[in-house]
Amino acid sequence: MNLFLRRSLVGCLCLLLLLMGKAAMAEALHERPVLRALYADSVPYSFTGVDGNAQGYNIDVIRQLAEVAGYRVHFIPAENPQQILDLLEQGRADLTPFLALTPEHRAAGLATSSLGEYALSVYVRRDRKFETIEALAGMQVGVVLGEVTQTIVDRFPFAHIVQYNSSDEVLLPLMAGEIDAVVSVAETFEARLRTNFIEDKVRRLSPALTTVPYGLIVRRDLPDLHAALEGAIQTSATPAALMPMRAHWFGSSRSITEHPWFSNVALIVGGIGTAMVALTIYAVRLRRRSVQLQVENRENQLLIDAFDKTRGAIIIFGSDMKGVHWNGGFEKRFPQIVPKLCEGADIETVVKYAYANGIFQSEMSDQEIGDFATQTVQRLRAGGTVQRIIETQSGNTFDLSMFRLGRRHFAAIWVDVSVLYQQQAQIARQSEELARKNQQLLAFSTMAAHDLKAPLMQQATLIGFILEDLSDAKINLPSAAQSNFDTLTEVSHRMNTLVSDLLNYARSDVDASKAESFVPNSRLDGILALSGIDPRIELVIMPNMPKILVEPNSFDLVMRNLITNAAKHNDQLAGRITIRAFKRDQSVVIEIEDDGPGVPENHRTRIFEPFCRLTKVEGTGLGLAFVKKTVESWGGEINLNGAPVRGCVFEVSLPAGPDNIAFLTHPEAFTERCCTT
Repeated sequence: MNLFLRRSLVGCLCLLLLLMGKAAMAEALHERPVLRALYADSVPYSFTGVDGNAQGYNIDVIRQLAEVAGYRVHFIPAENPQQILDLLEQGRADLTPFLALTPEHRAAGLATSSLGEYALSVYVRRDRKFETIEALAGMQVGVVLGEVTQTIVDRFPFAHIVQYNSSDEVLLPLMAGEIDAVVSVAETFEARLRTNFIEDKVRRLSPALTTVPYGLIVRRDLPDLHAALEGAIQTSATPAALMPMRAHWFGSSRSITEHPWFSNVALIVGGIGTAMVALTIYAVRLRRRSVQLQVENRENQLLIDAFDKTRGAIIIFGSDMKGVHWNGGFEKRFPQIVPKLCEGADIETVVKYAYANGIFQSEMSDQEIGDFATQTVQRLRAGGTVQRIIETQSGNTFDLSMFRLGRRHFAAIWVDVSVLYQQQAQIARQSEELARKNQQLLAFSTMAAHDLKAPLMQQATLIGFILEDLSDAKINLPSAAQSNFDTLTEVSHRMNTLVSDLLNYARSDVDASKAESFVPNSRLDGILALSGIDPRIELVIMPNMPKILVEPNSFDLVMRNLITNAAKHNDQLAGRITIRAFKRDQSVVIEIEDDGPGVPENHRTRIFEPFCRLTKVEGTGLGLAFVKKTVESWGGEINLNGAPVRGCVFEVSLPAGPDNIAFLTHPEAFTERCCTT
């Protein structure tokens, strides 16, 4: 058997098998049980076509479900939904068309799952101003006769209901203005609008009046059929599967926004538009940045020009440490180095050359210069900074700073600080001279105070002897003479006090090495004993003050001056002085508050000046000056503030002693933790 005959035989066998398969399928289809389905005229859901056969969206869905479930369908026409239910109950049909799944319909048989929904909606012409359903009060509302639409009559008690036999009959009155609105099932009515090409002249009000799911009703004594149809619905009646049939019978909106491809086109157009907007914004920003860079370049050039005029020198080195740019100031200040840079010398070579040829003055040896140059390069590559004072052979002094500039460059900047160094040297010389003169003045003041104090002591002693001799001789001096002796005694005492204060003020620069750590309370008793305070003055002292670190004897003098000053200037018969302390950072603040007349704010700084006296109360005017000088020599400070009600508060900040951990940190915590002396 040749090849041709074999191929012909295979072809014949395949054709025979195909014909047998079709015959078997036809026989199997013919042997399928027949399903009697009812329908009523409700275009486009179901109706009888010109050829006498049932047609419509409902008919096609039932055919598809029956085929999947293994049935053939025979359609039986009915007059209306009520007749459909009667025939189903009488057993003359097995299945209804789409019916609203209301409780009444569900009671007539076995309801399938929902295959869609009837949305009862209100439609008005686009040129009418109705926006809500309530706005139709008193208006003419058309409805189509039928079980579903008839239920809306009760929902419009405020409108005049006009009934029509079909959706086609209601269109003309709506467009002619004979009725103001139409209530109908959305799918059916919008299909009629598209068929008559007037969908763009009518709009639907939101929301829908009601939404009712629809499905099929199976005769109650056919549970197997119901189960088969349910399975078919789950597999072949999905929204995607039903969409082609819906589009065929209900049509598609001619509005471009409702086409399936509109969303894709809109996304593409939107993406292009967004990209164009983004590109436009980017171009605008790029343009602005370009203008900004131009302005910055001009400003940078101004800075470079200004730096040149200050005789500053700049070199920019590349990643290979070779000079790539230097300004005019560098060429003027270091013309000997410029040829080396033009030859491509790197930083290490330039540094060695400058030191070796005396351009930079230094006492380093050649080995030390080489090590310094190498270390400079290593530090710069590691991201460090090199700072050095350079003296040139011309006698100028420069502050040299070398550092990384960005990722690939390094910079070296020389700033001429010759004038500054000359001024610093002059200040240093003046400071030494001032210290020497102050030491001489202190020595003179101490000597003068001692030399003055001895005659005054002798004078006071002599006056005492004279008064004792007169008393022993029982000689009574005339009142004028006695007054002169009293005046002489008082003047001698005041002179002695002045000399003592001068001596204390001259010695107020305390040696910090004599500082001790102690609690102020431990010395206040002795201080108060020597202060001679009027017993009518009430003293309130906070217990357990934080430790301070100062020279103890000088502390006694400072506190005695502040306490006696507060007491003698108090203008009340029974005044009050409060002493408290608290921790503030690394310092201890001691406050001495009184309730006297206070000090005007414009005098609170001047009061610390030597010989400043604001009242006629006895004193030399050196007490507060001594206090300020002594406190500042400890590294502290003193301020005068007004008291909350009356008087003033001296605030003395002193170095804190060790172990100040659990002390008060604010003066308000002093409440009810004080003792009265």
